[in-house]
Amino acid sequence: MRFEFDDDIRKPQGMDHIRISGDDLFELLCAHQKFGFWRSELDTGHTFWSRDIFEIYGMNFTEGPVNLAAANALVHPEDLPYMLQLLEKAARQKSGFHYVLRLRNAKGPERYVRSVCRHRVTPEGREELYGIFQQFHDRTPLVGLIDANEP
Repeated sequence: MRFEFDDDIRKPQGMDHIRISGDDLFELLCAHQKFGFWRSELDTGHTFWSRDIFEIYGMNFTEGPVNLAAANALVHPEDLPYMLQLLEKAARQKSGFHYVLRLRNAKGPERYVRSVCRHRVTPEGREELYGIFQQFHDRTPLVGLIDANEP
């Protein structure tokens, strides 16, 4: 597992010069793996997830606020305190973070997931954290997936 607090955030690459749109990037990111998005309102404490994050956690989808107690119960107990500290620090210092941690799984081995977070102020003046969340693929050998004899 890995936890990082962002002191030096990479600048966006810019895609205008190669004519790839934000919609194109979004489609590519989500094409072959679960890749979700989240947002947390700092004034209300409400957190919202896209559908893929619910699937990664094995929870039922809802458009409303996430049941964080249920979600946190699925984080590996050794990783949960670090995750919560990063969220608190990002909110307090108006910054972001990056982590890789373990989720427990009642149906099989634990899974590794990654999240990247940023802080922002909305046009209405409300502070929030927002980010991405992805599950890592199992390592699958490429042998046998491609027929080397095909042109």
